[in-house]
Amino acid sequence: MSESEGPLSAAAAGLRRVREESRPHWIGLVLAVVVGLVVSTIHWLGLVLGGALVGLVAASLPRALLSGLGFGLVVLLVWWSTLVLSGGVGKVTATGELAGLGVLMALVAPVLGSLARGVV
Repeated sequence: MSESEGPLSAAAAGLRRVREESRPHWIGLVLAVVVGLVVSTIHWLGLVLGGALVGLVAASLPRALLSGLGFGLVVLLVWWSTLVLSGGVGKVTATGELAGLGVLMALVAPVLGSLARGVV
């Protein structure tokens, strides 16, 4: 087996397909968002992981950064929905700056993770 036929080249070819073809791209994007959301419920580093995953399926670095921001907005939407359903909006907003820190973290961490697209 030559180096051009190894597992790294196969992974690169698969990633290229996900970035260039519509159907694999959307499947990869949905899977990245779901995995990122699940891991984010366990640990805040899931925000970075989710951003990295949505960034890796993006066609370019600028699109990866926008995808990371989009993932952060989805996280905020899910978080806010959870707060509304549980009746905890008032308690969270009463914390003031701490709630703002959570919002900032949800927006910045995925964008930071999406910078992985610049490496791969």
